[in-house]
Amino acid sequence: MASPLESDVPAPKGEELALKVAALVAGKLGPNARAHDKTLPLASARGVASRSANLVFVKVVIDKGQLRVTADEFPTVANPWDRIRLPPPPPSAHAFASAPIDAEIRTALTPVLLEQAQLHKAKHEETDVLAAACGDVDGDGGLDLLIASKTRVVLGKLKQGAFSAQKIAPWRGIVGRAPIPMREPLGFATMSQDRISIGTTDRASVWLDGSLAPRGSLRGLPVGLDVCARAAPETNALAELIGCNEGDAMTWSAGVKSFDAVSVFDAADTLGTSLRATVAREPNSKLHVRVGDRPDKTIDGVGAQVALGDLDQDGVPELAWSADTDADVLTISSLDPGGARERLHFAAPDGIRALCMCPPEDRGAPALVAIVGAEVWLVR
Repeated sequence: MASPLESDVPAPKGEELALKVAALVAGKLGPNARAHDKTLPLASARGVASRSANLVFVKVVIDKGQLRVTADEFPTVANPWDRIRLPPPPPSAHAFASAPIDAEIRTALTPVLLEQAQLHKAKHEETDVLAAACGDVDGDGGLDLLIASKTRVVLGKLKQGAFSAQKIAPWRGIVGRAPIPMREPLGFATMSQDRISIGTTDRASVWLDGSLAPRGSLRGLPVGLDVCARAAPETNALAELIGCNEGDAMTWSAGVKSFDAVSVFDAADTLGTSLRATVAREPNSKLHVRVGDRPDKTIDGVGAQVALGDLDQDGVPELAWSADTDADVLTISSLDPGGARERLHFAAPDGIRALCMCPPEDRGAPALVAIVGAEVWLVR
């Protein structure tokens, strides 16, 4: 049995979501388990389950962009007089799991209206920025922002209109220089809980913990979770997509042999079906777009910064990209089956240095971060 959904986001279909979670848990428990067809508080669930051998009570909560599920197994008391005079038995088993809100979960919540997103600006003090990444690396429920420049890596938070650095590590203390650097360095970074993957073409690629201490090497430049790109200094570009971890022999096609900007995003549609999107820019500013098994598309005039995510969580990936013009522009488009549909754009005359997507947090909505000149832009 599932509890009524607790959510910090309005959930018109919260009952359906909680019952679906209960059904999934029952399915994992085996053929002798069945899910009740209504949500109930624990006291009521104990009474309804009195004729069953055991009760597994599933508490379903949505909080700060996470779906959190707690499951407790309780022995049942069949005699109604015993239920009245004896204290309720404690749980005999306990389990917990959590996952970020995605398009499937969003179908139970109020929609995210991307056209109503607001632009927030904060100051930063980093120069020669190469990459940025966003996530909750310390597990405190708040988003962390990483900015990597040519000289150092900084981890911090956005507070009161400024980027507040909390941990700083010079590159020389993280990893050595690459034997053959490119003429113009490229940088990439990704972030998940407990892990930061980072690399530039000037240096090797590594993964760090939340204190910015190096913990292991990567096979290439991290362009998506567990997906890396191999640098090809002889062409001053990148050549192929490979698995990041040692021993991972997987390779993927980016749709083009040589590219200098790339992003890979693994999403889920509203039915929970996984979907991989990949964008890769040729040095001639032509961006190649691949979404699942759809035919490849191209977009002309794309700059050196691209990032993929699902900003409105409707199962259709969004592409954020800079412009290959003197007057830079931040454009956000949805990659519909028919092509790229523009949703938002912001003039960025100071130039876009890095783009990254943030997982859901405030009001359960993802966000986009752009490093524009001496400012951090947050679109949410």
